[in-house]
Amino acid sequence: MNSNTFWQFEPGTSGVLSPGRWLWLRAMLWALLLSSGTLVVFLATQFLSPWLHLPSNSNYAIVCFFPLAAFALYAFSIRKGERRVAIEVLPSLTTLGDLITGALFGFCILCAMLGLLWAVGLYHVAWNRWQHIFDAFLFDSYLSGMLEELMFRAILLRILARAFGPRWGLALSSILFGAAHLTHGTWLAALAITINAGLTMGLLYMVTGRLWMSVGLHIGWDFTETSILGVNNTDGLLLSTPMAGRPDLLTGGSFGPDASVLAFVIGILAVLAIVYGRAKGRFKIQTTMSSANVAEGEIAHEP
Repeated sequence: MNSNTFWQFEPGTSGVLSPGRWLWLRAMLWALLLSSGTLVVFLATQFLSPWLHLPSNSNYAIVCFFPLAAFALYAFSIRKGERRVAIEVLPSLTTLGDLITGALFGFCILCAMLGLLWAVGLYHVAWNRWQHIFDAFLFDSYLSGMLEELMFRAILLRILARAFGPRWGLALSSILFGAAHLTHGTWLAALAITINAGLTMGLLYMVTGRLWMSVGLHIGWDFTETSILGVNNTDGLLLSTPMAGRPDLLTGGSFGPDASVLAFVIGILAVLAIVYGRAKGRFKIQTTMSSANVAEGEIAHEP
């Protein structure tokens, strides 16, 4: 399988991203505009309710529907700015399967990371009282999974790939994703997230041409870590804490097991599994719509 057919996502080749002079600059400005829209939606989920003095339970509706609105805004912007159908975010017959597959993959990755650290005596794991499950899912896993994947994969990875090539798009978007986690972690945690999460989530998008498996992986990752394994959360099914006196380099410290240097082993294995699965044709490929033929609805098969 050559490099022209290995990646199956649609980077966009018309409208603001059409070939020609200053493509890289047009791409960067377009990415900034789309990212700003996603950021505004995220800020709205955090501050709209208190700003408008809405009842506290209104947060459930806001957090539930605003990420969907962000996807709709993205699809509309792509249609107008790039003159193509944003097939990467449109629901289809494969969407539910993608979400479930991604979530199970995220569950397995986190369990493997914590299991490795527990096996070598770096973590203490005990049963706990599982509660506030829906809140943990909605306000943490769902919100971050939807908006961060839209931001870092559908927008930044895709447009950086259009400007500089697929490998650079994957690398740069993963680095930006890791850097975004510096707000609540160290440089080591950011590096770990870059490799363990940024590459895996980005690769799933690139080899399927759809965003939904990456969204499922992100949601499954976050929900497993916090609500099931109970990392930095006393309401989880389990209560998982790093052993006292062990270096943060090995335990991941307050960030969690996914920031441990040992977690790189699991992250690299996950990356290799995705690449191997794509090479063996394990992923159902999204049919892409040519930017130039959106109006006519013709299917294109680009080289």
